[in-house]
Amino acid sequence: MRVNGRVQIAYSILFSIFFHSMRIATTTQDTITHGQSIKDGVTLVSADQRFELGFFSLGTSRSRYLGIWYKKDTVWVANRDNPISDPTGVLHINAGGILALLNSTKDIVWSSNA
Repeated sequence: MRVNGRVQIAYSILFSIFFHSMRIATTTQDTITHGQSIKDGVTLVSADQRFELGFFSLGTSRSRYLGIWYKKDTVWVANRDNPISDPTGVLHINAGGILALLNSTKDIVWSSNA
């Protein structure tokens, strides 16, 4: 999937704002940094608890997506054209700050550098 420059910039800005005000809901961490990952089953919740980032399925589908939602309304999906077939997805931030969504075989499903 090719993403034009404007969309890539929008993704970068969105994630910068989102991660700046994030905390991990299921642990005591309040940030995610280079080299860390978010696995399926873990969500990040904004400090004001308005937005959440995590993995989800649509209806009864087993396909998994990484997205950001506001309450129950999804506002952004990383891999809308390439769902993960099981709950093994991982969002990883590398040392260069690039986000990569990986499936169970460690193939890149989506990247902020695409």
